[in-house]
Amino acid sequence: MATNPSKNLWTEPESAANADNQPVYPYNDVTQTESGHLFELDDTPTRERVRLQHRSGTFFEMHPNGDEVHKVYGDGYEIVIKNKNVLIKGTCNITINGDANMHVLGDHNVQVDGDYNLQVAGKYNARIKKDISISGDDDVSITANENFGGALRLAASDHLYLA
Repeated sequence: MATNPSKNLWTEPESAANADNQPVYPYNDVTQTESGHLFELDDTPTRERVRLQHRSGTFFEMHPNGDEVHKVYGDGYEIVIKNKNVLIKGTCNITINGDANMHVLGDHNVQVDGDYNLQVAGKYNARIKKDISISGDDDVSITANENFGGALRLAASDHLYLA
């Protein structure tokens, strides 16, 4: 998948049967229904491909190099009744052109073996109903706009301890 230095981190892939890689007769076997559903098995040498497409345009396609593209023209749902494990041996880019919501009914655990960086263009709000603990095995810094003047406010309804 090609990277794009602009706002998106990746470029949406095309079909493997683009203008440069057209299927060749008699290697391409296509079944199309009256309403427009399509099932295609392309055995064109070096361009082998499998495609299943709904008449709405939603499809999944397996490319000759082993890539897979799944494009949904509508809402997408995935329901797993038991456990699910995902292993990605490489980079994972997720771009959401809208809001993202996650509701975890149990604990949410994240382990990062490298650095963890979070960049927020707007406000960052955290509301914790119980105790909060921030600790570090090295120095801990809290900065309030050190370049242009900012205020750091600490408030407690009972006691404020500084050591």
